[in-house]
Amino acid sequence: MPQDRRNDRRTSALISKATVSRRGFMAGAAALGAAAAVPTTARRGFAQDRVTLKVMSWEQFQPGEKDGWNALFDKFNQSQSKYKLEWTGWPVAQYAANVVIQAQAGGIDADVLMGLPDLAAQMIRKFKVVEPLDPIVADLGITLSGGHEFLKQDGKLYGLSAIDVNFALVYNKKLFGDAGLKPPTTADEWVDATGKLTKRPDQFGIALLNTIADGGEWWFQLQNFCLPFDGKWAEGKTPLANSPETVKGMELWKQLYDAGAPQGTAMGAIMKLAADGRIAQAFGVNPTVVVLRATNPEIYPNLLSAAPPWASKRSLDRIHPLMALSTSKNVDGAMEFIKFAMTPEVMADLMETNLYVIPPYDLAAKSDKFKNFLADKPWVTGYNEAKQVSPIDVMGDFAFVDDQFGRIIMQNFQSALQPGGRSVKEAMDAAQRQLEALAARI
Repeated sequence: MPQDRRNDRRTSALISKATVSRRGFMAGAAALGAAAAVPTTARRGFAQDRVTLKVMSWEQFQPGEKDGWNALFDKFNQSQSKYKLEWTGWPVAQYAANVVIQAQAGGIDADVLMGLPDLAAQMIRKFKVVEPLDPIVADLGITLSGGHEFLKQDGKLYGLSAIDVNFALVYNKKLFGDAGLKPPTTADEWVDATGKLTKRPDQFGIALLNTIADGGEWWFQLQNFCLPFDGKWAEGKTPLANSPETVKGMELWKQLYDAGAPQGTAMGAIMKLAADGRIAQAFGVNPTVVVLRATNPEIYPNLLSAAPPWASKRSLDRIHPLMALSTSKNVDGAMEFIKFAMTPEVMADLMETNLYVIPPYDLAAKSDKFKNFLADKPWVTGYNEAKQVSPIDVMGDFAFVDDQFGRIIMQNFQSALQPGGRSVKEAMDAAQRQLEALAARI
């Protein structure tokens, strides 16, 4: 069950054409790609002599999120007379690759960059094209969430969270209640419940992306499955794809897949099944709830969340930061915009409009509006109980080649999903050999 943050009824009409964003149906962002035209409301009515600040992002293509961001743009444009904001960028499926191409060519054509976690790490550590944001933190007097650690280098902070999405178990309480089940707390309970909630082809126990065509969408969900038995995907340049802990985690994924996933189904079709109330649960990010509310508001009251059903309760936390580009001719303007966006009441409005529930800093202590917003969100519980882990922490040096790493895992793991195919261990052994070759090139 996936993401959106606005009750945009037009989404229902477009659902048959929908493609899920890079954070994905299970990774948590729904995008309608080119069908979502870049809004112009943030640009109208401003003096032509203002300095234009380009904000590079994918959010202008997100049907459930663009409203909140455009409102924030309008507020900034109306708050002062020196700058005006303009979107630039691509839908999230093409976003990271295009940003890296520009960085490799010597400059990113923007003033402010919004980053996916692995992309942000590259901008900070590899390309070194971002400005420290510590003065903004000091000026606002805020205490950052722990997820910001990977955005620091040499004691300086280079990004501030714009969107924070972590993984937990999202479930349909009506389907669980009808089956007389409670949310699972262990891996064995999880597999058992998934089987009991499955009545093929009418109802499926769990939504798991499972085709190579889903690309990064599948990888972001699958990436979590090193965690159930306290594994990692890599340590430094040493891949750990066939470690006992990681293999057990992938075997758990396969058990869930066999017990109750819509097999061989594209993510758009899985999203439709979930919105129709035909999928009982998903391991997804908090925006999963948002896309379901947008695609079918009637399902929203039935959605709750639970912590990851394994002992550590650890799940990946994907922070998407705003960063000021040092290559910009308007660094002061970039800093001014990021500070404005992080201001408590501005951030509270964005989070309420877009149903962002994990704040970048101690926002509840700074804003009664945000505190009240969280008070009637019972589906937040599981996300708050999850123990957040940065993807950077489980990927080692492969964080810089996350896409390539994920492709190798998916291509090999898919062979274990075929009838009579390889075992999970054999698939992970094959992936390990390819990853060791990749390590020699990074």
